[in-house]
Amino acid sequence: MNKAVKLILLLVGFLLLVFLIYSAGLYNIIQVISQAKLHLAFLGVLVYLVVIFIRSLKWFLLARVIKKEIVYKRFIPFYLVNSLMGNITPFKSGEVVTPFLFKKYLKIPVGQGFSIVILDRFFELIIFITILALSVLYLLSSGIQGSLIWPFFLGVLIILFLIFVFLLILIISKRTTFKVIEIFSFLRKYSLSKRILIFLKKELDIFYQALTLFKDKRIYRLILCLTLLGWFFDILAYYLVFRSVFDVPFLDVASAQIIAAGATLITFIPGGLGIAEGGAAGVLHLLGYPLVLSVSGMLLIRLFLTGTLLITGLIGVILIRNFFPKYSVRLKQ
Repeated sequence: MNKAVKLILLLVGFLLLVFLIYSAGLYNIIQVISQAKLHLAFLGVLVYLVVIFIRSLKWFLLARVIKKEIVYKRFIPFYLVNSLMGNITPFKSGEVVTPFLFKKYLKIPVGQGFSIVILDRFFELIIFITILALSVLYLLSSGIQGSLIWPFFLGVLIILFLIFVFLLILIISKRTTFKVIEIFSFLRKYSLSKRILIFLKKELDIFYQALTLFKDKRIYRLILCLTLLGWFFDILAYYLVFRSVFDVPFLDVASAQIIAAGATLITFIPGGLGIAEGGAAGVLHLLGYPLVLSVSGMLLIRLFLTGTLLITGLIGVILIRNFFPKYSVRLKQ
């Protein structure tokens, strides 16, 4: 996706956010935010830091299976950068950069790096689909008309299911994956395409070697439990920021967050700008909450939680640039 398209999508998201603010009333939003209990919002930030720790720990545990000498304090900057890139790029496409960073600085082959990313995304998808289904059932039991929820849910579910099937085939069937690669063998007559295909096959072999190392039920159970725990604290952080604005039940906020996350996943707008705010505010409005309160809560989410993500991501970039050149040289010795 070229820069022009990304800028257009970002502009669309920004316009959606502006429209949402206009609908709720800028002056009303300022009044609500000025009365917010900011200690709860800062508590949400602390909980969100726990989320970052849990999710980075998952990656670290998988990386340690591949390269035992890696230590957590030298690994976490790469997760922070990955989180930042994944959240500011359409459909989390920025995460494809991370395996190349692993190769450059940690001497982990690209294929093994992708095994960490893909396996983590697989478990994340399992938990997310489960929570999404439970959120839809909760909203339906709360009195929201099915005609307002089911079309969205089925659309998101179809897309997530297709992604799940793709990841499942990629993980369990080396033969099928290589057959798909062979479809593009006609491109070998072009020198650049030939080099890409050779590189892809080589790294896929390494990818499947890494998956063989991961074939430990205990590590899978641990990753699954940490994924579930990560989502719980993620929702809790979200809830605490909302509670700084108005009193709202935990399950209402949790359902709104998950629906908004689903809407964000199926759009190509970077960071889900405008989509996340509109989705969550829309669900809460359907549950009977004033639009101005819901929009104010979502704006604080952007300020405190997305702000935390940006700051920690930039810290990761600074640490990699200033510390890891020395570390990578040491690994060669």
